[in-house]
Amino acid sequence: MSEATRPRRGLGRRGWQLVAMLALLAAYLVLRQLAATPRAPALAPAAAARAPFPVDFTLPDLQGNLVRLADTRGRVVLLNFWATWCPPCRAEMPALEALHRDYQKRGLTILAISSDVEGEKAVAPFVRRYGLTFTVLLDPRNTLGERLQVRGLPTTYLLDKAGRIAAYEVGIRDWNGSKMRRFLEALLAEEAPLDGASDS
Repeated sequence: MSEATRPRRGLGRRGWQLVAMLALLAAYLVLRQLAATPRAPALAPAAAARAPFPVDFTLPDLQGNLVRLADTRGRVVLLNFWATWCPPCRAEMPALEALHRDYQKRGLTILAISSDVEGEKAVAPFVRRYGLTFTVLLDPRNTLGERLQVRGLPTTYLLDKAGRIAAYEVGIRDWNGSKMRRFLEALLAEEAPLDGASDS
């Protein structure tokens, strides 16, 4: 049989399986790259669009001191739910530390709430290793996370001076980007609520 008349074979079953595997691998690499690139958080700049944070809470810090959310009223507060075993949480820490160093004296409070079941034993070495200087709180039973129905880690709330939610994100975000810093500076410039004033 000549080359001209010899029937051409298609990819065959194994060939198509290889093509499918390569396509899946390419899709995985694209999704992995997208997940590894933090996007800017979605912000609600208008005060009228902000809902009050639904709960007050008191949790211990690494020194055993009790920290109550209500005591931060009048400051902008970033609440970050995280754990030492969570890679995206670890990736966010340098950005949060940069915000803390630049804005703590201007009215920003960062409360990083760890749900590590081993509590201080797991969290304290992590804080020392990363050189974190913002407040880290311990919630080993994830009591607060369950009350808020936190769906994944990291989860972050940004509260204005009146305790209203200015931003809410699940997953890693670029908290230290230029867009975030401009919005944060706008929040810090807002008037603090009068004592006893309504959040509505």
